[in-house]
Amino acid sequence: MTGHLRLLALGFPLVLGALSQAPAADSVTLSGDEIIARVEIENGRRHALLKDYSIALQYTLQNPRFGKQAAVGVLMRYRQIEGERYTVLTRSGSGSLNSVIDKVLASETGASVPPESAHHQINGANYRVRFLTTELAAGRSCYVLELIPRMKSRFLIIGKAWVDAESYGMVRLEGQFAASTSLLIGAPTLSEQFVKVQGFWLPAHVRSVSSSLLLGPSEMNILFSNYQLHGDPQVPRAAPAASVSFPGPLLATGYQ
Repeated sequence: MTGHLRLLALGFPLVLGALSQAPAADSVTLSGDEIIARVEIENGRRHALLKDYSIALQYTLQNPRFGKQAAVGVLMRYRQIEGERYTVLTRSGSGSLNSVIDKVLASETGASVPPESAHHQINGANYRVRFLTTELAAGRSCYVLELIPRMKSRFLIIGKAWVDAESYGMVRLEGQFAASTSLLIGAPTLSEQFVKVQGFWLPAHVRSVSSSLLLGPSEMNILFSNYQLHGDPQVPRAAPAASVSFPGPLLATGYQ
């Protein structure tokens, strides 16, 4: 997210070239409701086809005020009938912060199956949306939507979504949780980036920052790598996805 001034000074012609080659998303006028309806169709396609996959996750949690940090390496296996299951492979750092990460894993396990999973979805039932503009994100032409939760919920965010104008998959999310996760922590901010793996937009990096008067700011990053799609997702197969790593995390959005 840095280097904007250098980009303007040295690479502006390249940006213009990239824009000229991007899909002309703004050539078709769609309302926010129409875009979110197509997002729901894409979500349904992914849910129907992507029933079994595994992924390596690296959780890091830092608290600068107390100079503590923790890192946990995890293998996650998702099966549609049972949700997400986590196996911890490595641990390091603060024991108290490790216990926080364990609570996050337990929470995400419970949130990955119905009816809890429905509370996290980016859809018309959970959000009112407003079309803002079109932008490039992850090299894709995207519709940018304002997300306005229909209810005050710790599962939903107030923010923006970047939606791929061609596939209607989620490319990026940014915002703040609509309700406090606790009296001490308040409502964390969230940013999430996605990567396309064998035809599906899947999480690549989650960063979440929370703050409290007692503990100060805490930051969690979750890096996703080595997606393995099991069974037959019924999409053209590509080479195995390379390890995905973004510079830079608390709860992911539950984008199942």
